[in-house]
Amino acid sequence: MDVTDRLRYRARQRESTDLYNSGNYEEVLKSDMKLAKEYPEQKTAIYYSMIAAAAKMEDYTLSCRFIKEILDEGGWYSEMILRQSPSLYPLQGLSEFEDLVTTSIARSKQSQKPKSITVIPESKNPPYPLIVSLHGGGGFIEDEYEHWKPIVDQGYILGIPRSNQLFWSGKDNAYWPDYETTVKQTKNYIAKINEDILDPKRMILGGFSQGGSLALQMVLTHDISAFGFIVVAPGGGMIDEPEKWQSLIDKNKPHNIRGIIIRGTEDLVIPRDRLRSLSILLNEHKIPCEFLEYPKLGHWYPPDLINLVSSYNMF
Repeated sequence: MDVTDRLRYRARQRESTDLYNSGNYEEVLKSDMKLAKEYPEQKTAIYYSMIAAAAKMEDYTLSCRFIKEILDEGGWYSEMILRQSPSLYPLQGLSEFEDLVTTSIARSKQSQKPKSITVIPESKNPPYPLIVSLHGGGGFIEDEYEHWKPIVDQGYILGIPRSNQLFWSGKDNAYWPDYETTVKQTKNYIAKINEDILDPKRMILGGFSQGGSLALQMVLTHDISAFGFIVVAPGGGMIDEPEKWQSLIDKNKPHNIRGIIIRGTEDLVIPRDRLRSLSILLNEHKIPCEFLEYPKLGHWYPPDLINLVSSYNMF
């Protein structure tokens, strides 16, 4: 799948997500069945939303049938997906489902492999500043790379590590299992970059959705020594527990950092008030933070990310 096809697929996938979030589960099944035929290499990912939609419709037999179809083709779903997805809670304990879970988990444990994208500038001399971006849950790092790559032309090393934990078989579909694991993997990734070419005082952490929330937390706790953050539609984790940010900020002063939070005006996944309140809180504690809302954008990157943030003196 080339870049154009990947972006088209992701756009169609987001349309399906919007249908799911709106409760149109029958439409999800119709839409995703067509999508799976058009993009067979993404069948495992597409079928996950179908499994969840069928469960929401209380058709548990259909959910299990979709899982079995993936297993019969050699695919798998992770234990986290099968055990922790809220939509699949009603299936827990059903004999047919439990048999499928046993097979799927055993297969998934043999399939986790590390991966990353690292791009070093060619037009300037070292030492280089560094941007490390953490992908969203279930994200394709190749897709997210397309939005970050113009920063290399400004003399930055760009690093996008992929989590070692995968949702399911097939393309990336990786997720960050917890904060501590994410910090460890991010530190290990940075340590593998030749320190002779790095400017350690000029590192920015970025991220999208789940990765954005984790990146912001790492910067505020100083678990990663960065001077700034650029997070797009940060979600999950502490974004869902806004009361924890206050104590986190108080505990880890002083802060000589600044950053940007970006959200699409049509994002149905991340509530506006949470991100707006977080940006206000950061500014109140002398952590300069711009809150940017991009028009007519859902839960994804703005198309001109680097141009957008360049005018805010981040680089």
